[in-house]
Amino acid sequence: MKTKTLLDIINQEIPLNTAEDWDNVGLMIGDTEREVTGILTSLDCTLDVVFEAKSKNINTIICHHPLIFSGIKSIHNNGYGEIIHELIKSEINLIALHTNLDAHPQGVSTMIAETLSLQDIEILIPSQMTMHKLQVFVPTEYAEQLKSALAEVGAGKIGNYDHCFFSLKGTGEFRGLEGANPFVGNKGDIHYEEEVKIECVFKQNLKQKVIETIQSVHPYETPAFDIIAFDQEANFGTGVKAKLSHPMLLSEFAQLTKHTLKLDTVKMIGTDRRIETVGIIGGAGVSYMKEVQKKGIDVFMTGDIKYHEAHDLLMSGQATLDISHYSEYVMKDGLKSLLEQYIDVRIFTSEINTNPFKTI
Repeated sequence: MKTKTLLDIINQEIPLNTAEDWDNVGLMIGDTEREVTGILTSLDCTLDVVFEAKSKNINTIICHHPLIFSGIKSIHNNGYGEIIHELIKSEINLIALHTNLDAHPQGVSTMIAETLSLQDIEILIPSQMTMHKLQVFVPTEYAEQLKSALAEVGAGKIGNYDHCFFSLKGTGEFRGLEGANPFVGNKGDIHYEEEVKIECVFKQNLKQKVIETIQSVHPYETPAFDIIAFDQEANFGTGVKAKLSHPMLLSEFAQLTKHTLKLDTVKMIGTDRRIETVGIIGGAGVSYMKEVQKKGIDVFMTGDIKYHEAHDLLMSGQATLDISHYSEYVMKDGLKSLLEQYIDVRIFTSEINTNPFKTI
């Protein structure tokens, strides 16, 4: 499998366009024509992770946190530049799946929830997504051919169903003018043709493929079609909401979390109380504090909470556990399991602990 094929599969299953606008995801460093010898999943791409990939004859690292966030003006052989030098010299691809993996229904927050054996997992803050509705008019005998071609590029997929189309028969009419080359009928005459109106929906990122498919498969010189954009609640979003198997004290759940996630510390905000519903946003999710409080959860779990943010949470009455940013490391195994559903390439999880903090 070439790198470009891997990227196409990733973009289909963990779409890059679901990442936040400020983020940088996809192929950071590499060659789209390179054959993938193996994949190493990691939370961060450090120099030790690169050496680990080399030792296992793996030429593709997929990390959660992007090594490159913004424009680079120079690359020196030290710090982050040393990592970039080693990746290029060793011909290793680096792919980042960050907030698009966060947003995925089986993404990082879900991985944390499943590690904690939580139940009834659902999206905490669903995203809004732009969809497109297509209506295209085609001669009756070409309708099935066009629907098959549209389905092949991903149009007509709704939830767990594909090839979702609506067809309506009718009569089209047109007259070819000077310079026209009509597929049916004679130039200068009004022609009537039995046609089918085909309707389907598709994701925003497929728009160009859908247009190209119509233009290549439709028999008419100038196909008639409309594409209408609309917004709807997505099946992906920020964080997850879940339940404990049985109610317990907040302090008990904090201890359980610390032990299960193998964390050095867990910081508890709020008075001890019995809890049952949990909201999780992996990484640093305290900026969603107000949205989370509307979701009716007993405890909010995230990382990187600052002192004054903790006071805000305390004053609002929102019980919270700071599980650190590094709790996202569970994505190494989670992403391996996710990718194994789509691709047949050997995949390993990094054994390197990339937590920059040491608890004394």
